[in-house]
Amino acid sequence: MNKYYQLALVLLLFSCNTEKNTKNSNDKNINFSYTIDTVMIDAGDEFLYLNMNLYFSSYSADEGLLYNLNPESARMEVIDLESHSLDRLVQYDLDGPNRVKELAITGIKKSDTGDLFFQDYYTLSRLDSSGTKIATYRFTNDFLNGEELALNEEIDGMGQIGSDGAYFASFYGNYQEKGGIRGVAQITLADSSLRLFPLDFWGDLDKYEVNMDVGDGRGIRASESKFLLVDGIDFIVSTSARNELWHYNSKLDSIIHKEYTSEFTNNVKPGNYPKTANSQEEFEQVMKQKSDEVIFGFLVKDEDSGMFYRYSRERDDSRNNYAFVLTIFDENLNQLHEEKLNEEVSIPDEHMPGGKPFVHRGMLYTFLNIEDELAFVRLKTKFSDDQDTN
Repeated sequence: MNKYYQLALVLLLFSCNTEKNTKNSNDKNINFSYTIDTVMIDAGDEFLYLNMNLYFSSYSADEGLLYNLNPESARMEVIDLESHSLDRLVQYDLDGPNRVKELAITGIKKSDTGDLFFQDYYTLSRLDSSGTKIATYRFTNDFLNGEELALNEEIDGMGQIGSDGAYFASFYGNYQEKGGIRGVAQITLADSSLRLFPLDFWGDLDKYEVNMDVGDGRGIRASESKFLLVDGIDFIVSTSARNELWHYNSKLDSIIHKEYTSEFTNNVKPGNYPKTANSQEEFEQVMKQKSDEVIFGFLVKDEDSGMFYRYSRERDDSRNNYAFVLTIFDENLNQLHEEKLNEEVSIPDEHMPGGKPFVHRGMLYTFLNIEDELAFVRLKTKFSDDQDTN
């Protein structure tokens, strides 16, 4: 057992005692508690790919496994979340008929059917459980059926696939122009049919951008984050700047705009920081001011309970640190509870949240890098009537 694993066990033993009971901020008749701990993944002699904070990973609720890909080598690390250990390594092809990479891999998804999807900038490859490529989808009008993209419009290859593997959805628009996002494109993979959902969720969010001119006509731009969650045929859009979301409800065949109120943070980012910087040092200072303001993370679904979780964060000047808030929504995206976490709780990642959080066996997992070894902060919620929210 190495020293980092020992450190994680110390953190686990210490943090298991972190529990708090509160009244639900939305329903005063509900008591709520949570526990937080830290677990380490035993990778043996292997060095896991942590360079992108598990961005190229996919959690399988059915299997209790996390699939983590090195996008350069196409080596897959399969992590068993029950034993907290590396289960196996799988090498995928970069060349030949079963290759998983064309330009650059932008994401992966392990579906409930056992198929594994590899996303690229303009294509989507589908492999069966034996590693044989069984389909390739292209995000172009000449391949897709149904609606058509307008001239100069593209589908962003960094989209999302639902757990059932039936739908791919991503943002689309004219990415050659500023603020050119038009809405959400949804592809039904069974027949490669395209449906476009125009959606003005991006609106005036460019007012939060920080820009720096680096010369020679080049610049650096830091904007707000946009999030997309595919939930079967439905999808949910949100941003890091506002306490709201847009939900496509397939039963109603309508997009529903929901706004929420927080007791613990601003509901809209104030934007009280300079929008331009003249040097790298000034840019970093402005980015620190920007990240001190409220940041809403993306929604994470618990496939077992149907509930959704979201972290948000805002600097708490009264204590000179950050206030971390957990919000829980029911299966209809009604806000059930909002909890300001204990002062000693710090959810990893500067820009909140990181590492593609997921819910495993009723616990919300968030990636933690402990000196280049893989660990997770786990948060488990519970209502006072002894019925787990998960």
